[in-house]
Amino acid sequence: MSTHPKRLIWFCETERVAEDLDSLTKLRDEIGLTTIMPESFVCHTSGFTASPEITKSGPFEDWRTRNQLHPRASQGIYPPVCGTVGGFDDTPLLGVIEKCRSIGIEVWGHLGLWSYGGDVYPEYAMMDIDQNPLDPKYKRWGIGLCPSRPNLVKWTRDCLVDVVKRYDIDGFDVDHSRYPAPGNLSSLFACACPSCQEEAGRMGYDFERMKTGLTHLRQSLRALTGKTIERALLGNPNFWQFLSVLGADPSVLEWFHFRAKVLARRMQEFRSAVQEAGGRDKVFGSDVFPPSISLLGGHLYEQWEQGSDFLTGGSSSGGVVGWATTVTNLASEWAPALCSVVDTLDESDALHLIYQLFGYDDFDLPRSVEGIEKEDLPIAEMYNREIVRMTAQTSGNRPIYPPISTSGPTGLVRQLCESVSSNQCDGMLFSGNPQSPDTLSSLKDAFASI
Repeated sequence: MSTHPKRLIWFCETERVAEDLDSLTKLRDEIGLTTIMPESFVCHTSGFTASPEITKSGPFEDWRTRNQLHPRASQGIYPPVCGTVGGFDDTPLLGVIEKCRSIGIEVWGHLGLWSYGGDVYPEYAMMDIDQNPLDPKYKRWGIGLCPSRPNLVKWTRDCLVDVVKRYDIDGFDVDHSRYPAPGNLSSLFACACPSCQEEAGRMGYDFERMKTGLTHLRQSLRALTGKTIERALLGNPNFWQFLSVLGADPSVLEWFHFRAKVLARRMQEFRSAVQEAGGRDKVFGSDVFPPSISLLGGHLYEQWEQGSDFLTGGSSSGGVVGWATTVTNLASEWAPALCSVVDTLDESDALHLIYQLFGYDDFDLPRSVEGIEKEDLPIAEMYNREIVRMTAQTSGNRPIYPPISTSGPTGLVRQLCESVSSNQCDGMLFSGNPQSPDTLSSLKDAFASI
């Protein structure tokens, strides 16, 4: 049996909770709430006020003047960039923290890292192996910031240290700690900016060799034919085996390992800085992509566990990091791209191929992109598969708190909760504002059985 801390974590909206502080006591008493991770959807952190020192050195303080790149600036909505940006009123957050302290609930701070913001700050954005920016057609999946740019790394570390010194929090659950979702095809060839090339050299990787391998792979993909796909399917390959059929050499896998290790190194650096400043009891972790696509998104669990005190996710389904839907999200972009290259390939067959490559071909999934977006998906079954894979692919040295969205039908919420408890996870992180008795009962029962 696991000896990790058992946690029931609420990923909640700071301003909403501040207006109804009694909801914290209710959830503690009714379902056993242990922890909250508040986020303001205005500033994309928990609602921290940046100190004058941080504001003075901040690279993103001019965001209000970038309306053309960030139209929501006119509404006062901050861009989702790394670190903390000045000018935000932390009164709601302080009220939430004070309430939590009075009733014995943990508070995890929240701020973002790399997978967004490059569209607003192209001077800090990820670049592909040909030094091109990421394709804006995939903006919905994120245009990321470079994770190796020295000034951004230092500033983000300083922000974390500043926050942990000034706020009474128990640690961090950082967000956007990844590359853009692999639905963004162009992001798979990034980041290869000069800073990341230098990082590759320091880490012992031959960047030019990786670039040559990736260039060859891209050429092979552009020359893909229906016959090649038919031949590959005979062997029932997974994604990496399919790349081998296309002639990809080991440098391609090295590339994805390199990218993941860059992020894992940053996490280790940030965790060390936070715990040095705030104490070893300050937890530090993040959401991660689910196992089926984790390496493509920058998460190599073996490395990630070295810089993280826990593993969790963004959502059970929907959004960019939904544990049930990341493969179907990816398929909705990859299938049209395949069809544009292989004129004899129809969308149905392209989707079937992608489902097979990621081990989803036994599900009754839509055979059209429109269907993925509009039809009901077997969310509970796909979610359970990812949790099974997660527990199999991690060491057991870190607690796993899978994400649960409480906004779906109560029957689905119960199924999701049962997956968490039956796979012997250490708790869960739930999002939404649970109100129905059935939803509250599902959370309570699942947590009680852990």
